[in-house]
Amino acid sequence: MKTIITSLLFCLASLTSFSQSFKLTPAGFVSAADTTKTFIVIDAAGATQAQLYKKAFLYLSSLYVSPKDVLSTVENESITVNAVAERAIKMKVLYLNPSWDVNYTITFQFKDGRMRVFQPSINGMNTRTGDVYRTASVIGGNGRNHKEVYNSKGELKQKDGKENLEQFINAYIQTAAAGIVSAKEDNW
Repeated sequence: MKTIITSLLFCLASLTSFSQSFKLTPAGFVSAADTTKTFIVIDAAGATQAQLYKKAFLYLSSLYVSPKDVLSTVENESITVNAVAERAIKMKVLYLNPSWDVNYTITFQFKDGRMRVFQPSINGMNTRTGDVYRTASVIGGNGRNHKEVYNSKGELKQKDGKENLEQFINAYIQTAAAGIVSAKEDNW
């Protein structure tokens, strides 16, 4: 019983440390709590830098079919994820509401007891509606079949795109952080 209560308290404490999130602006993602920062820090009390790196590498590797094509690492220092999430968000095109594939990059850096998540970037988005292939970007863009979340003047053009990108990125980071921090040592 004592173990169960301790585990529940640890989980609750862990979840509160993930309350930080990113907000999308014309300049890219920034900390929702402090828009002058382009990163968030996640507490992982009691874990060494090497332990966090190993847990993160194992967790992130389990998410992808070919991790070597998605993960770039600096041993015990950082892991960069560069991947495509198929049908990750919805964003309106005329009267349609198609799903968009999102190419994203997220970097995790490790120190004793904490992880820093650097400003995620959206490298591109695309969808196919019927015979028409469309692309999108966070800011600016050109062409008849190109959408933009913000125009080149920084004005919001796709409110649903902004909200869905924020939701996608924040859910990814919160799920990854929970998986990394709560991972147990595998001593088989």
